Amino acid sequence: MLATCLKKWVLFFLIAAASLLIGMRTSIAFFYLLFWFLVTLVAVCGLWVLCEAAFVTLQLARQATGKVDTGDILEIKVSIHNRSFLPLGNMLLEDYLPCLSGSLARKYILIEYLGPGLSMDLHYRCQCLRRGRYRLGPFSVYFFDPLGLFFIKRAYPVYSELYVYPKTFPIRRFPALSKGVLPWFGIESARAGGDEDEFFGVREYKPGDPIKKIHWFSTALKNRLIVKQYQRQVFFRATLICNLRRDMEFSAGADSVNEYAIKIAASVARYLLDKGISVELIAQAQEPVHIPFNKGAQHLESILKFLAMARPDSQMGLDEIFQSCARHIPDHTTVIVIMPDRDWEHLPLMLPLEKRNVSLIPLVLITSTFKYALSRPELIKDVKIKLSQTLPAVPIVFYRGQDPEEAFLEW
Repeated sequence: MLATCLKKWVLFFLIAAASLLIGMRTSIAFFYLLFWFLVTLVAVCGLWVLCEAAFVTLQLARQATGKVDTGDILEIKVSIHNRSFLPLGNMLLEDYLPCLSGSLARKYILIEYLGPGLSMDLHYRCQCLRRGRYRLGPFSVYFFDPLGLFFIKRAYPVYSELYVYPKTFPIRRFPALSKGVLPWFGIESARAGGDEDEFFGVREYKPGDPIKKIHWFSTALKNRLIVKQYQRQVFFRATLICNLRRDMEFSAGADSVNEYAIKIAASVARYLLDKGISVELIAQAQEPVHIPFNKGAQHLESILKFLAMARPDSQMGLDEIFQSCARHIPDHTTVIVIMPDRDWEHLPLMLPLEKRNVSLIPLVLITSTFKYALSRPELIKDVKIKLSQTLPAVPIVFYRGQDPEEAFLEW
């Protein structure tokens, strides 16, 4: 914008200077007239911009979805209202979108005309390629004169919060979780007449039912033995452990080890919570993070918000993380560990969990495929064999260039 105005100024100066010089040399009145016409035109343009700066009042509002997944299109609607008595033309609106990178972060829209007291809606979109938490805004409006010689910039502090969540993938196959000896998902209700959890109703007495469960009031009404019936609830819990190590940032962008780990963590959390399973997250990123057990969409939002903002700044090993959190892992649960293959030597530390009926599901990333951009089948096969011989549980293996959804199907 500044360069464009400068070019116009240079052109006007050359024409005005040439007119004045020719008029002084030839005494032709036309060139004097042209010179003063250009000077008057510049003065009028400057006065125009000063009037806009003094009297124009704009009201701006932005509407945008507060959350999208990585790679999705963000739709933005901007409403602009001219509350002044002056008509506006040749006006440039700038919106700052930090979810984009470089020069793309500034969106420019030319508004050719907006009458006094009128409103207009502007629509634009952008593709969010980087996960994170962003603050859209502020707006900047450039007021130009009709010839574009002068402009005044005015900022409007209108902000919107945006979360770009990691993109999740569907999981069609997953190892069975542990709750006692019942390999099932979600909450299961079983009707029985013994010592269960919650009163369910009454039913007729059957041989073997304990006498203490007889419902005497119903028995007297129906003139036959009636017993109390209870509901047994079986629920499942899963602890998700993720360590975002700084020294694992071999590649840039979506092809790094940590970005794969974040995508896997988000997908596994979504899958388990959709199944009605209670999930907790233990992670090490910029700092230790613990999101306690819970269920439902709101809990998934909490996990995705953390994963959206997580930065790979951990300098701890898996052994340190496990030693600090092992005593807090409840009995009769499942631990899901997302880790690079370099950490497999620490997994034997988790063997004592078996005594508490805690099962282990390792999700292992082959780091050499990220560091050297290698995905040769023989290399991957060799690492899988070493993992299966070393780990106390059968791992699910991921490597660069692989569709993570296929890793669960290959397990």
